[in-house]
Amino acid sequence: MVDKLGILEFMVLTTGGSPVFHYSRTDERKLDELLSGFLSAITSFASEFGEKSIQSLSFEGSELLYEQYGSDFLFIFLVESGASEKVLRAVLRELTRKFVSRYQDELKMEIAVLDVFMDFEKEVTQVFADYEEILLTMSNLSRFVVPTLEKRAMDIAIRSGGFLDEFHRDFGTSGNRVLEAIDGSNSIHRISLATGIPDDEIAAVVEYLAIRGFLKVAKMCPVIEGNDARFNAYLDLVGLPSKEFQLLERARGLCNGSRSLVEISEKLGVVPEQLYDVLEKLGDQVQWRLTEVAGLVE
Repeated sequence: MVDKLGILEFMVLTTGGSPVFHYSRTDERKLDELLSGFLSAITSFASEFGEKSIQSLSFEGSELLYEQYGSDFLFIFLVESGASEKVLRAVLRELTRKFVSRYQDELKMEIAVLDVFMDFEKEVTQVFADYEEILLTMSNLSRFVVPTLEKRAMDIAIRSGGFLDEFHRDFGTSGNRVLEAIDGSNSIHRISLATGIPDDEIAAVVEYLAIRGFLKVAKMCPVIEGNDARFNAYLDLVGLPSKEFQLLERARGLCNGSRSLVEISEKLGVVPEQLYDVLEKLGDQVQWRLTEVAGLVE
């Protein structure tokens, strides 16, 4: 997962190349009118072949993502190379919807008055700040977190139209399988084992849904229920190898539900996968307390 959006500029222009709105995070503006005209020509050419999805053009050190709204307007991001394109697409669509909804009357004017749209800069900076905070939170999470869909938000998005098409376009059939597997009880790691889809691909879907406000995420905090003679007898029956038994002995006092699996692993100096495998062998003797990660859903 990335920890920032990597957006340098956001621009709205007519398909004829006339600028409507331009926001840059620096004093330098690379998306000048010449480049905008070039984009307009490329988009018009692509539209003749029925291509209406988001397009991208790569340059040295940066990339352009753009979406055509109707037949009249283009919405464009200039982004750093290596930024998460799927996440950026979601953000671009969000800004497109906000802009069109806010200025639907002004956009009908034959000649756009640029001053009318200047106050949208506050909206842009707020959207970028909110989404980058979510990305930073997500980048610090491991695959041992449990995602849960926000059903109400999902239902609204589905009813309003477009979301499922956008999601399928971005992630294909594997994305749909991940979406179906998110049930509020399985971690990214477990979903990977169940579906055969790599962890990083599942994490990309989770990140995308988090950006859209469609899910919450909880850390897995282990609780060892027993710590007496019966528990020791149970360990004898399980027959843990010596190294795993020693790891469990060190972890016992820390597995009280107040620390996540990753935090405990860091304290013990082992990778989370190693500790998780040992705890999984204990079956019902270990309970998993889910602690929600704040800041992902309003």
